[in-house]
Amino acid sequence: MNTQLPIHSLQSKDSFLETKKNQLLAAIYENNFLTLKEIYKAIFTYASELNFLDENTQKLLNQIQLIYKKFKSQFPQPIVTQLAPYNTSLSHLISAAVKKDIHQVRCIDLTDWENRMQLNEPQKNLICKTTMTFQLTSGCSNFCRRCNEWALPGVRAHFSYTAICTLIDHMAQQKNKEIALYGASDPLDWEQDGKTLSDILVHIEKTPLQYSILTKVPKGRQSLLKQLIQQHANLSVSVTARNKPRIEKIQAEIPTPLSRQHDTDDLLIPAGLDEDFSSVKPSITDGYGTEITPDGAFIIIPAFTSALHPFGHKKIPVTARTEFFPEKKTGRAALLVDYFKPLKGYNLNQEACCLDYLLEVQIESILLDTGEYELTPPGMRSVKEYLSIFEEDARIQRKKMTLSVIRHLKKEFLTDSTFNDLPDPVREIYHGKIHQHLDLCKKENCLDAKIHTLSFFLEAIYKYVKTNTTRTKIIKFLLTKESVKNLSEFTLENFEDIYQIISDSRINNFDFFRYMITVLLDKTEHSAIEQFIKTYPATYDPEKDIFVRTNQAQSSASIN
Repeated sequence: MNTQLPIHSLQSKDSFLETKKNQLLAAIYENNFLTLKEIYKAIFTYASELNFLDENTQKLLNQIQLIYKKFKSQFPQPIVTQLAPYNTSLSHLISAAVKKDIHQVRCIDLTDWENRMQLNEPQKNLICKTTMTFQLTSGCSNFCRRCNEWALPGVRAHFSYTAICTLIDHMAQQKNKEIALYGASDPLDWEQDGKTLSDILVHIEKTPLQYSILTKVPKGRQSLLKQLIQQHANLSVSVTARNKPRIEKIQAEIPTPLSRQHDTDDLLIPAGLDEDFSSVKPSITDGYGTEITPDGAFIIIPAFTSALHPFGHKKIPVTARTEFFPEKKTGRAALLVDYFKPLKGYNLNQEACCLDYLLEVQIESILLDTGEYELTPPGMRSVKEYLSIFEEDARIQRKKMTLSVIRHLKKEFLTDSTFNDLPDPVREIYHGKIHQHLDLCKKENCLDAKIHTLSFFLEAIYKYVKTNTTRTKIIKFLLTKESVKNLSEFTLENFEDIYQIISDSRINNFDFFRYMITVLLDKTEHSAIEQFIKTYPATYDPEKDIFVRTNQAQSSASIN
């Protein structure tokens, strides 16, 4: 498996407004009100000079306005007075853009959509291969308060019917198996020249592609819903306090029970206008893959919902420079992906490969993962759980299970064949799994794996805090309530201290890791941790699915 990909293959710089949003939050957290005023003025100036506000730009402006609303009571009155005209003008600017967009709904054809991104054929193929969400419209007629996609009010743009059908055919050709026909939109909003979602589903039925629909059933779309039910469409209705009476009335008119989601008085996922920008929420997008919207294509990487990522994921724009696409994983399969390991996916030749570094959004999730049980969705492994496999009790239990593990592997590989009949590559995999288990049963090997796992994480964090000053400030604020217990006796004067502590089987690996994180967040640089990283250089081995030692010179060069 090729792990050598250009550093720009998936990393992307924040947009101007994303950067300013984060700077605004950092200034508020630090009570730096003079800086806050200058940042807000710069945001307004930038927005007022734009000829067009695309979907993501408007979402960021909405977040910025909500931040102002949430924290305004903490500002000194002179600052509020000075900022009020800018905030009011920004509100008017956004409202004007909304009215203009709603009254001049754009129809996006495929040529314009592709030309905007300047993609080559391999990139287009990989977008369609990894698409998990196909958002037919920009904007939503429902504009739900709790939308974790921060959907914009009112439909502003939509794909043409021809573009939709062509993209669906392309997805099927690329062996994509299933897509969701929603996102920051309601699929029942789509229409063009008398065609509706029903016509799109008729086209999809001609392909092997499966689909799912989640709708709030916009007003005036009851007859369309009934038509979709007659087509046996795979749809669910999202029920909220606002649309519940209408849904109940529709249900009374049809004999088929509607599949419902979110049908509770209190939705479990706080998002959208409920974001407090002060805490980390137990919500995370359950999907790795690509999202297609009228504004472009975006690679989606799950993240804990927070001030850094209010959507519960990071949207990375697909551009002409994109050379890596993560393997598509949705639902439970996405939760089984260890978010703290380098991503597996495809290069432009559609060859399986793996990054040799963590994305910044992954590092942020590691930093924000305090190990609290409530923070981790069911089925998703946390860093705390992962580091527990290196504990002494886990090693001893693993050793006791050796015979059971070997029996399981024999059943998996040798039920219909003898070892001699296995192809050489399969033999290597079989042997590799046995040796990997046996290696982690040995005390010295288990310690070695733990050391290099921690070294890999610490190097990633070390680089992150040196180059992301503003986001580090936000993370420190979000972690102010975290308490690290029973670690006050530790001092890290040299890297050997770290080795000695890690080697002590009485020490909880995760607690000590969190301690080192606080050291790096507070001091940015720390000679003992830096020397530890250099002394135990680590990389991720995707074949063995474990962190191992890497070349000393290569690692030292990357740090320096």
